[in-house]
Amino acid sequence: MEPLRTAVVGCGFHGTNLARAVVRSDHLELVAGVDPDTLAARAVAALSGGASAHPSVGELLNAEDVDAVLIATPHDALAPTALAAIRAGKNVMIEKPMALTEEQGKEVEFAAASAGVTCMVGYSFRYGMARHVSDLLAQGAVGEVRAITGAIGTGAMDDGWVARPESGGGPMLYVGCHLIDLALWFMGEEPTSVSATVHDRADSGVDETSALTLGFTDRRLAQFLVTQQAPGFFYDLRIVGSSGFVALRGRNFVQFDVEVQSETLEAYRDPTIIRPAMQGDHITMMLMPELTEFAAAVADGRPPAITATDGRSVLRVIDAVRQSSHSRRAVELTPTLTAY
Repeated sequence: MEPLRTAVVGCGFHGTNLARAVVRSDHLELVAGVDPDTLAARAVAALSGGASAHPSVGELLNAEDVDAVLIATPHDALAPTALAAIRAGKNVMIEKPMALTEEQGKEVEFAAASAGVTCMVGYSFRYGMARHVSDLLAQGAVGEVRAITGAIGTGAMDDGWVARPESGGGPMLYVGCHLIDLALWFMGEEPTSVSATVHDRADSGVDETSALTLGFTDRRLAQFLVTQQAPGFFYDLRIVGSSGFVALRGRNFVQFDVEVQSETLEAYRDPTIIRPAMQGDHITMMLMPELTEFAAAVADGRPPAITATDGRSVLRVIDAVRQSSHSRRAVELTPTLTAY
């Protein structure tokens, strides 16, 4: 198939990495960088010989013939940018968390369905090491998944849009959403309840540290800590099942220590620490497989591996986290969206 003519909207740190992944890909072609910061847009465009730079998605859609738009703007601009591209008939991959609220996510989901375009949400943590874990679960390493615990954090978010509530700042939407997505993916369903405590920063008002518990059917639980009070990035996840467990500890985005104990897989009868060989950086291990899946979904006319419904399910949980913390009561949910 011909490579998808692709524009990257939002040329900051992550957008630039997405553009680098596009340039490395055989399935996409970088034709434009879009950012109100013209220097940033030009820097992304310069990654590909014939790419152009634009200050807005409106100008892009008027000036360029593109097949796909990758959206990596600040969180408050994700949904509006996606809607503009979708209404112009473009396939979109929206960086997580897709929108600020479930209601915004619903609007994006329904717009894409009405337009008949592909809409994928960029939960890149499902790639790289998570695929190794998914393979272990598929082999029956833990039996039936009964509980998941985890923590994820960053250093202090003091500056820029990540420090502003109106922009969707704070670690919950920035990194915590990845843990929620993984929990729903590994559990295979949406939660039935959410209970949470959120402490906001006194200066900026964005979430500082959150503790949340998700209840699932058959008395299964997931419990997470999300914080910006760490000295730097960290990521831990433990999946406990009826016949074993798998635990990950991330040293960075692609290097992990994995501990496995399984009553069903002979190689892991005793707790075993493994360090899977991961070749390349996070662009190679996470972003390129994500983009390959997006391009294949467009070519095949099928839903992508991570759908707008998946993104909306995560946003429903995050809405409930806020509601539970504010009311100091658990929030009951009726699972209706599951695409996992």
